[in-house]
Amino acid sequence: MTTRLSRLAPSIIAADRSILLAIQGISDYQPHNSIYSVATMQQYESNMTQAQQAVIRLQEALEQARVVEIETTHAFHDVILGAKDQVIAQYGPDATAVQIIGLTRKSDHKRPSRRKATA
Repeated sequence: MTTRLSRLAPSIIAADRSILLAIQGISDYQPHNSIYSVATMQQYESNMTQAQQAVIRLQEALEQARVVEIETTHAFHDVILGAKDQVIAQYGPDATAVQIIGLTRKSDHKRPSRRKATA
């Protein structure tokens, strides 16, 4: 048995399962090597099924964790946006506190200038 790093196609697994069912239907099947016995093949299939189910459960848990992470990130961001508004409301739009939190003070904004009219 060699180690393979890629997954087998579902069609191959389905074919393998149908072969196992066919071998189970052969009443006088007695392999010389016990690793190829029906009981051993059934155990390998059971192990494979359990591993596949574990992967599915972990994928579902990962998806749930991603949803929670996204929701908590948005909640944190909303709180920070609210805090910015509170700083402006408490200290005014031209206070140094506004600059401390990374916003531009009102007095630092570039003033509009008149444009010369073109003829």
